[in-house]
Amino acid sequence: MDYEAAFLRERKARKNAESVLEKKSRELHFTNLSLTENIDSLHFSVLENKFLAHIGRYGIERPRLRDFLPTIVNDMMRLSEIPFAAYCHFPFDEKQGNFHSYLLQNPDIANGETLEIKSSEVEGLITEVEPLIRKSGRTHLQVLDLVIDNRPIDTMIALPIICLDRLSGIIILFTKELTSKQNQALNVFRTGIKQLAIIMEHRYQEDKLQATYEEISATNAALKQTQKKLMQSEKMATVGQLSAGIAHEINNPMGFIKGNMGALNDYVTDFIRYVETAKTLTEQSLQSSDNEVNNAAKGLNKIWNDVDMPFLIEDSQHLLNESQQGIKRIIDIVGGLKRFSRQSDNKKESCDLNQIIDEALKLAHNELKFKGTVSKEVSPVQPISGNSGELLQVFLNLFVNASHAMNEQGELTIHVSENAGGVSIKVADNGCGIDQKHLDAIFDPFFTTKEVGVGTGLGLSISHGIIEDHQGTIGVTSEPGKGTEFHIWLPYEKVA
Repeated sequence: MDYEAAFLRERKARKNAESVLEKKSRELHFTNLSLTENIDSLHFSVLENKFLAHIGRYGIERPRLRDFLPTIVNDMMRLSEIPFAAYCHFPFDEKQGNFHSYLLQNPDIANGETLEIKSSEVEGLITEVEPLIRKSGRTHLQVLDLVIDNRPIDTMIALPIICLDRLSGIIILFTKELTSKQNQALNVFRTGIKQLAIIMEHRYQEDKLQATYEEISATNAALKQTQKKLMQSEKMATVGQLSAGIAHEINNPMGFIKGNMGALNDYVTDFIRYVETAKTLTEQSLQSSDNEVNNAAKGLNKIWNDVDMPFLIEDSQHLLNESQQGIKRIIDIVGGLKRFSRQSDNKKESCDLNQIIDEALKLAHNELKFKGTVSKEVSPVQPISGNSGELLQVFLNLFVNASHAMNEQGELTIHVSENAGGVSIKVADNGCGIDQKHLDAIFDPFFTTKEVGVGTGLGLSISHGIIEDHQGTIGVTSEPGKGTEFHIWLPYEKVA
């Protein structure tokens, strides 16, 4: 009996121990399963946070979306263990053109590298799904029967990137038997893509605001510059009006001076004739035996020698001639100023271009005299119908510009000839020249390459308008370091 009782107690104890061991084993198994799930969940969370952090980085580092999408697509494949993916980019700026990637392989499968696989079947599927996504604007799932790189594929998931109510891109995933983990990842992807779209919208609005700010700043700067130039232009217009008034006031006394100088020239000629006759009489009187006559002749002869009368006679004629030439130059300049500064009345008259060019050279003389020489190759041409004051302004602008471009060894060449039913005028200098990038803007209002205060940027623009008003053409060729040539053509027209 004692043995039987002991056996029963031992058996009971063994069963209790086995029961406890089984319970503990079961608890350990469930704990291990829970730990594995937690590790998987933690790993998933790490990848999820990395994916969302990468999306957040797009807003901070501001790369191009086309360059950034491969990083996002790789994160998505790693997070969901999806083997293949592709993406499309449709930029806001249509000039950049749409972009479709090749098929990308999961870097974890491809030994840490992203491989691009060309597949005509996949490219065809992407082409087919794009209009469906554009129409629905939603995630698109499609059943397939494909084999990619020896891997069977039965599911395609297309995730749209919608920003500002337009399709900006599509991320396309290819997998087999969509798992619960992948379904969970898809929810993360949708959240991440919405976050990406919000960042894109903010970036677009910031870029648009920045572009608007820069445009306003540039416009404001241009406006300030224009205001300065307009003020300068108004000053120049005032100077022109003053010049016209001054020219008119100078013209009247110069008329008197010119008349008086003509009369004075006649008087001096008479005086010289009288003095020379007196000299002849004095020489004859020196031979006289009459002491009084002889002494008087000696006195006159001494005065003749003391004052160096031959020099006075010769120099007086030179002085009168130079004074008359100076008066003529002043009158010519005043006449040129009056024509240059007067308001255009659009009346056409017979214009001698060679004469107008000569007047412009006289007005520009002070600008040109220290800059080299002026060479003219002028052929006789018929008068044209035009406004002489406006044409004078054109040539004066060209001559002054040439003087600013030349150094002390400069040469201004003017060529005038008949050509194609009109007159061809070429004005060339060997100055610093004009950069090719500036030639297209050379006739724009307020455009200038001169230093501040040297020019207003209006001269060539006004000249271009004047030549067009005369039914002519004006153009320019230039080479930096060698010089510039303006070529003008003006048509003949009968003067009524």
